[in-house]
Amino acid sequence: MPLSPTDPALRDQLVDPLRALPPKVLDREVTGASADTALSAPAGRPVTVRALLPPADTQPGGWGLRRAARLTFPAPAALAADPVHAERLHRYLTDLLAPYGLALPDGELPEDQGQSYAEMAEALIRDVVPAGEQVDLLVLAHAVPDLTPGRATACWLGHLCPGRPLAIAVTDETAPTGTAALRLLEAYARSGGLRRALLLVLEQHWLPYDPGRPAPVPATSRGVALLYGDLQPGDPLPPPIRPLPPPDPAHPATSGWWELAAALTDGEAPR
Repeated sequence: MPLSPTDPALRDQLVDPLRALPPKVLDREVTGASADTALSAPAGRPVTVRALLPPADTQPGGWGLRRAARLTFPAPAALAADPVHAERLHRYLTDLLAPYGLALPDGELPEDQGQSYAEMAEALIRDVVPAGEQVDLLVLAHAVPDLTPGRATACWLGHLCPGRPLAIAVTDETAPTGTAALRLLEAYARSGGLRRALLLVLEQHWLPYDPGRPAPVPATSRGVALLYGDLQPGDPLPPPIRPLPPPDPAHPATSGWWELAAALTDGEAPR
């Protein structure tokens, strides 16, 4: 039976893998984010989620998945060609691996390799956020470390994205990374009354060292952006799609999300 991307049944297909996690983890880290959740403030006074996001009573009806974009990134990031950055990355990885008895192959870092999640996300944001619109919350999900491990990418994107949204990153080496990010987005939407929220699911294929045990590494670098919010006049209705295919081991983080984005973009070839 065909499913719409806004159908709860389709969401369940993406969220089901997360239900195997201990309830304590989800209650504390995800569903526990309520209007009374206190966060640290520069002045030392508690700030709640509701203070950072639009109040729930302003949330319009029809809030859901509005737009999607998906992109492949076959060429290395521009930052990969920066010799100063390459030297710093070499030193960082060497120090990081040494306590575990690991090292870079031949002690060297391959030149002009790797992706920056900030650069990937910037391209996706341009594609998916309409001109003149602002985003209230941005959630970034990724698995493999990227070319800039010292950068707080979510904070960077919080300044880059229109609206300067509250930005959060979720990272894990397992496939449910994106579903964990979606659960987090939904929890904030319930507690804060989001007008617009952006989910970014990214993966890059370059891992310049042996992690010491089997670890899923994507076959290619690609990303998906999903914009949630109140439907606007002229927004196309999502076409029906069939249930998602089995997970693709060649793309552990974006599998499923890639097909969902294809349905929302009429299956047009990714750029």
